[in-house]
Amino acid sequence: MDVEDEIRQLRRRIGDLEGAVDLLNGQMSCLHPDLVKLNDLAVKNFDAIDVTLERFMKRLDSMNSQVWGLRDDLPQLVGEAVRKALPGLPRRN
Repeated sequence: MDVEDEIRQLRRRIGDLEGAVDLLNGQMSCLHPDLVKLNDLAVKNFDAIDVTLERFMKRLDSMNSQVWGLRDDLPQLVGEAVRKALPGLPRRN
């Protein structure tokens, strides 16, 4: 084996590797700003979703309290409606 030939082959292989690394580095530098924009857009969208979910949860809480209030008032409402429909029934306190 010729040492000089091996050195040339190693230099060529190193050059090929450096070229591949430079190519990937260039592609990554072009990709990085797009990834930053995508990240910012995703954060913005998730923040909007969080706001919407908070409003939705407040509405559900309001509906929950209204349903429980209806549960408490329903016997009285039904009793009054039945008494109006059947006037001869006695009234309870």
